[in-house]
Amino acid sequence: MGLGARVVLQIASLIGASLVLVACGGDEGGASTNAPTMIPNPNALVAATPGELAVTISGANRHFSDETYVLAVGLTGSLATSATLSLEDSPSFLELNTQDKVISAQYSVAGEHTVTVSAKSGNKVASASFELIIDASLNARYQGITSSEETSYTALITRSRKIFWEAAPAGDVNPTLHCWGNFETDTTSATGTGHCKRLVSDGVAVVRANFNLNLNEDEVMIEVDYQDSSGSLLFSETVNAMTRLDREYLDESVDITGIYVSTQLASLRWIQVDTDNVLRDVGASGFERVRCQVDAVVSNIDVTDVTVRYDGSIKELSGAWDRCDLTDQAGLRILVGDATGLNEGAIRFYESGPDLYFSAHLAREIPTYQDPVSKMNYVRVCSAGNATPIAAEYNVNDDVCLQF
Repeated sequence: MGLGARVVLQIASLIGASLVLVACGGDEGGASTNAPTMIPNPNALVAATPGELAVTISGANRHFSDETYVLAVGLTGSLATSATLSLEDSPSFLELNTQDKVISAQYSVAGEHTVTVSAKSGNKVASASFELIIDASLNARYQGITSSEETSYTALITRSRKIFWEAAPAGDVNPTLHCWGNFETDTTSATGTGHCKRLVSDGVAVVRANFNLNLNEDEVMIEVDYQDSSGSLLFSETVNAMTRLDREYLDESVDITGIYVSTQLASLRWIQVDTDNVLRDVGASGFERVRCQVDAVVSNIDVTDVTVRYDGSIKELSGAWDRCDLTDQAGLRILVGDATGLNEGAIRFYESGPDLYFSAHLAREIPTYQDPVSKMNYVRVCSAGNATPIAAEYNVNDDVCLQF
């Protein structure tokens, strides 16, 4: 270049940088005669005003980990129609459909997750963030042994945050402790309270239970403090890993209607399950049964959005049991006891070979009732007017089934 020519040196020009540094001029030795000039970069990203571009997210922000869900993304402002969407620093299980402007998931990881949605039009950007809360999926049975390896625990947990559990000496099938409780979840942990029946030297005692749960889908850790009526600690137990027992889903199309008989005591009234999911006690000619009259309703748990079904056979149960005091049966004092009263709980239908069974987990409020919890087991002997394969073991045949 000739002497005295102006030399323009672009020192930096980066897309996204807010400024461009330019040095101008020079003498014949090339020395700059002017200080560098800062020029704003027209491509730099800047925050849009609300009138230009804004992002909103709508929809429930709390779900179970096995549920599918959709959140809607809204764009407003003069640049909304030209804006493109993206997820920034958000969990990988979320999918963003930019065409439909929705965020969805088929399965989620339990925990609290920060989700940020960004929108960009030219160099104008806007974003919105929210907390997505995912609770560990429940509705299953679990089994484990205490850290002392002395006591075996079996538990049933429902999506409505109820838990029923039994405890027996390791290697024994007869429970010495039977409990139920309600709890509140915090993604992968929970705390709750309940009541238990405990076998003691002079009979059966009712005790309180305060418990903590840690949930990680296929395992549950439970810590329980058992207290007397005054709140004094009796003993504590911990099961570090109760593993999920059920991995087969009882399809909604399975017909659960029919006549069921108790597998625990022959003198109990039979139960009929009708097409409206109503449970009522019934009698049959030649089979006089007087104990445990039932008028209850089964409520299906909404599994429309559930993508991974471990045990959809667990349903809600509520109703009245009458004349159902079985405390005179030594082997049933803990598991059943006196089930008389209004019960709220769960019912689990399950198949074993060609036969269909149910277990009714019944919970009663203390002090309205002195006995807080019962578990009653039944098997179907009549279906669609015909005797089932197991019916002969209970002296039931087609002629008996035709009475219903």
